Amino acid sequence: MESKHLIYLSVILEKGSITAASEHLNIAQPTLTRAMATLEMQAGAQLFTRSRFGVSSTPIGESLAREGRAITRRLSSAKEQVSRYKLGIKHNLRIATGSLLAMEILPVIIERMLAEQPDIAMTVTCLNPSIALEGLMDDQFDIIIAPQPSDKITENLHRELIIEDRIGIFCGESHPLANKKNLQIEDFAELDWLSLGIASYFEKQTTEMFTSYGIHSTRTKVVFRNDAIMIMKMLSTGRHLAALPHFPVSVIKDAYSVKEINLEDVMPIERNIYIMCSDSLKEQFAYQSFNRITHQVFSELTLNQKSSPI
Repeated sequence: MESKHLIYLSVILEKGSITAASEHLNIAQPTLTRAMATLEMQAGAQLFTRSRFGVSSTPIGESLAREGRAITRRLSSAKEQVSRYKLGIKHNLRIATGSLLAMEILPVIIERMLAEQPDIAMTVTCLNPSIALEGLMDDQFDIIIAPQPSDKITENLHRELIIEDRIGIFCGESHPLANKKNLQIEDFAELDWLSLGIASYFEKQTTEMFTSYGIHSTRTKVVFRNDAIMIMKMLSTGRHLAALPHFPVSVIKDAYSVKEINLEDVMPIERNIYIMCSDSLKEQFAYQSFNRITHQVFSELTLNQKSSPI
């Protein structure tokens, strides 16, 4: 079984047809068809079905295509490493984090890392925690700073707690509930909400939090897929509410006129933040430097928040 055939299959399923894949790969269509016939013979099963709407993968086809996509990612990573080496950059850290952490916290960490380790380059990606963790396990990233979804297995990963955090309810300073005392559950009825993600573990946590508070339904007007800047700007208008991680929002409170709504006698939902890497990376100097700087920055920001609560 040739690796290039697995790559061809992944492109066919991505593009939806052999014709489109042929154009993308710059390979003659008969050549691509023969390669798929060979792969099907080796697999002993049909890899995809055809219809007027395009191709659809079979279970074995999707499984093999996943391997093809993994090969493509590794080839891209190898090419990137070669390119960086030619530029004189011999070490590169691939980092993933959430969009709220990326607004103010991660830039401070990166600046200090660059000052301390000038020969190290960094590639930064903003993703929701579940996808970031999957990428870490699939060797797409070296380090992630994120909450750990409890539905994800983290075998062969090194994990350290950075800070204990929770989910809070936030609004703009001009929102009707911003300064209201003795809030009741009824006060949240018929109000508009914003969301930072959908179909994620964070969304599940948020739903559980609302239920525990006695809020059984919310009217979500806009969902921002991992875009923290837009949600913070809309939140600052004072027309919406949002459930967000407490600590990252507390760091950017001076830039956006938002405040947290505190409800009495409710149990907060944990949203602790971790730094994670593969077990093989944890002893390397690049990770150790990044880890130490990350802990320092979070500790400093925590002291600032204690002196100036949100």
